[in-house]
Amino acid sequence: MAQNRPKNRRKPLGFSKTVVTRYLAPEPAIDRRPRSKPGAQPGRPSARRVGYAPEVADGDLAPVVALRAPSHRPAQTQRMAGLVREWLAELKVMGRSEQTIKWYRQKMEWYLGHESGPGTLDGLTSAEVKRLLGTLIDRGLKPNTVHGFFEVVRAFANWALREGFAVDPGVIRMRPPKVPVTELETYTEAQQEAILAAAAAGWPRLAVQILLGTGMRVGELAELKVGDFEDDGSVGFLKIRKGKGAKFRRVPLSTRLRREIDRYLNRSRPETDDDRLLVTAGGEPVRMMTIEYLLRRIKLRVGFKVHAHKFRHTFATEYLRREGDIERLRRILGHSSYVMVMRYLHLDKGDLGKDFDLRSPF
Repeated sequence: MAQNRPKNRRKPLGFSKTVVTRYLAPEPAIDRRPRSKPGAQPGRPSARRVGYAPEVADGDLAPVVALRAPSHRPAQTQRMAGLVREWLAELKVMGRSEQTIKWYRQKMEWYLGHESGPGTLDGLTSAEVKRLLGTLIDRGLKPNTVHGFFEVVRAFANWALREGFAVDPGVIRMRPPKVPVTELETYTEAQQEAILAAAAAGWPRLAVQILLGTGMRVGELAELKVGDFEDDGSVGFLKIRKGKGAKFRRVPLSTRLRREIDRYLNRSRPETDDDRLLVTAGGEPVRMMTIEYLLRRIKLRVGFKVHAHKFRHTFATEYLRREGDIERLRRILGHSSYVMVMRYLHLDKGDLGKDFDLRSPF
């Protein structure tokens, strides 16, 4: 009988004395998977990140899955400059405006270059961010500027965390620096008339009229096309195809503003292949920088400060003062929440003193 026993007969697995070691923390660069041997059972689960322990019930080896939290990629080897480029590229894919991406890029390039920011991601700690903010304050920068730097740096840190990099939790938890609450400035009726009179006929005057009559941003105004003007005779709109946050919206137009746009298209706009609504006398599209230069020239003529966002404040304040609906105003301005809209519910000194003698106890 012993002579008929096969030479290569294997022992039952339950009687094996082989000691199997559990892989607790294998090095990622080393493949520790057991090599298959002749006669091994097919279909066995992979040993990578799986340990094996003896099963008392049947004596076989049962797989025990090692449950681990997903590890972050090491931050010390990640160069900040390369990550910032990747972040800005993703913002572009997400539909952020060129102006917003440019603003982010300027802040981060200045931080990493002039302010000797950290070369690698592990250097971006809460202490480092506090050092940056303190330096900006010592330079005498305005609180809004300091707050803007903080928002950009924290936005980058949040992105890096979502991408799986190890980020100092203190940076994510940091509270933003406080910005003093100031009264929003608006143009008086006399100032509005002076600005309109200082704007030349054609696209300059229409640009001012649209800013004052809709409250849209300068970047949105520069991107308007002829086809974005809708007028069915009873109501008119301007379509903002790519507003802040890549959001689409329609902005209603007053009868007066609809008439001014019609006059510009029929009488003043030159023949050109460009489909932008506002074009220069030479047929070139009016860009954001062109509108900003226009406001600077108007400032020199009228003798007081003229900037685009003040038109937005004026529109929103006058809209609410004339009993406009706050939900409609939110949609017209393109805000996602009421927090931003509530800023326009302020009262100037004229509103505060109105009928005060009738209500004061003394």
